[in-house]
Amino acid sequence: MVLLSELFPDRGIAVRIVVDDAADSYRVEYTPLSDGAVTDEWTVFGGSVGYDASVFATAAAARTFVERVRTTSHDDILAELAVDTD
Repeated sequence: MVLLSELFPDRGIAVRIVVDDAADSYRVEYTPLSDGAVTDEWTVFGGSVGYDASVFATAAAARTFVERVRTTSHDDILAELAVDTD
């Protein structure tokens, strides 16, 4: 179930909070926009395979993360959540 969905056209992404009943968690996912339209290529921030930087135990924590996405620069969010490959 999608709890929240928001477009960020200036960043070229859409963000949503998905309730994962099976895992008892809330995932904040994003997808690129194509000419302003949602592409439905949803993934969590930071990666997709075993990386859970934007998976939370509460809806409040997930909403706080979305607020950070809203108020923090795109480059700063990416730098903060990037997987260290060194």
